[in-house]
Amino acid sequence: MINVTAAVTVREDRTAEFEQAVAAARPAMLVDEGCTRWDLQRVSGSQVDYVLLEEYADGDALRRHGSSAEFNAFGEVLKDLVAGPPVISVLRPVGEQSQ
Repeated sequence: MINVTAAVTVREDRTAEFEQAVAAARPAMLVDEGCTRWDLQRVSGSQVDYVLLEEYADGDALRRHGSSAEFNAFGEVLKDLVAGPPVISVLRPVGEQSQ
């Protein structure tokens, strides 16, 4: 299992559009059986900071996601909604939880 967080700051006047874009893209992202989570969270106390929580079965699933037409189309939609590039973290569970 591989987890990914994508932290993004959205333009103040575009948060509703951003949330709608994520909601519209989510079903297409989850169609890939290797993608087991793709959930948007807003940072507590902020109206413009979000984190997308993602989970993939393995590295192949993550690579496939990153090169998919759906991912690229989503990136095009986002470029006018966000204040800057996302901060991406790729995480791997350690210890007993990784089994």
